[in-house]
Amino acid sequence: MFGSGSSGGGEGFTGRAAIGYDHGYDGEIFYLGLALDERYVDGWVEGCLERIGEDHPEEERLFRDLFEDETQREMVIESLKADCEVRTGRPAGL
Repeated sequence: MFGSGSSGGGEGFTGRAAIGYDHGYDGEIFYLGLALDERYVDGWVEGCLERIGEDHPEEERLFRDLFEDETQREMVIESLKADCEVRTGRPAGL
């Protein structure tokens, strides 16, 4: 379901998904203007979870398990957004 980002093998994120991954991992920013783009959201969630996993691997696993459950995806996204800066619009250049 998730791309590999910068830490795993295989194909990494590209385009908006890469922006989501970069902002989820490094910038801790969520862009509301891209919230309907599933690739962006998946990349952003992956970045957030990898960041969490660096210090709390058990918490990362819990969030991953919840995110895989379609009924819990929105709860995971909202929980992760609570720890990030939420900006309206899109990043420059998109």
